[in-house]
Amino acid sequence: MRELRTEINIDAPVQKVWKILTDFKSYPNWNPFIVSVEGNIQVGTVFKVLLHPPESKPMTFKPTCLSLEQNKEFSWLGKLFFQGIFD
Repeated sequence: MRELRTEINIDAPVQKVWKILTDFKSYPNWNPFIVSVEGNIQVGTVFKVLLHPPESKPMTFKPTCLSLEQNKEFSWLGKLFFQGIFD
């Protein structure tokens, strides 16, 4: 299985970055791709994400929260289109 992974170093306190990245209601103010995140985010739960890539139709997917450790890690697994292609 191939994995697409991105990483960036941010020159800011971890707590500040965590607060911004987990403030899902504010995503439309700064994230042009992920328009909304809805649901109760806990390990093992499914939540709803609305994606709206530029010049494309909006897409909804429902990932499962894999990990959630405050100020350290938040990961999810979701499927778009066909299972196995964009998991």
